[in-house]
Amino acid sequence: MSDNDEGEAWSVADAMNKLREAIAQNEQSIEDLFASIDGDDDGKINGPELFMGLKKIVGDRLSPSQISMIIEALDANEDNRVDLEELRSALLSKEE
Repeated sequence: MSDNDEGEAWSVADAMNKLREAIAQNEQSIEDLFASIDGDDDGKINGPELFMGLKKIVGDRLSPSQISMIIEALDANEDNRVDLEELRSALLSKEE
């Protein structure tokens, strides 16, 4: 269904905007946001960590499959996890 594809694409953009808003509202740095999502403090954000982190920011509006799409969109080196540089790059480069 094309509606589903559009909804998931919107969710990636919406999630990025919500992350930017959370940084601004909480007067956080990208590093602070990353640390708050990286639950096991291993320097990488995996699917469950991103799901929990985004749930705190955007509520229950994202499904696990949408979280997977967000990881794919952010994960430049394709290791199925997001590191600080990937998050920083995505947040800074997608501000349009």
